[in-house]
Amino acid sequence: EENEQDENDDELPNGDVSKELLTDDNIVDPVEERRTLAERNERLHDQLKMLKQDLAQSRDETKETAMDKIHRENVRQGRDKYKTLREIRKGNTKRRVDQFENM
Repeated sequence: EENEQDENDDELPNGDVSKELLTDDNIVDPVEERRTLAERNERLHDQLKMLKQDLAQSRDETKETAMDKIHRENVRQGRDKYKTLREIRKGNTKRRVDQFENM
């Protein structure tokens, strides 16, 4: 019958219905498996590493922006866009929204 409610539903005094969000922990998130092209290709990884070393020698730190500093710190801590996405997806929705809003 349509008027029957799920046992996870709570009717609020104003007539609205609150429902507990259920999740399926068995769902595979493709973000967990993502790797950059450099991570998959050893030759490319080595080329990028050598290029990074060459560029580091010509870097003028007096022209470094705030974003450059943030990026350098993220790289130092081993963060990349995929790791950030994995971290954001951990935990409950409220925590993820709070984390996203604080970025």
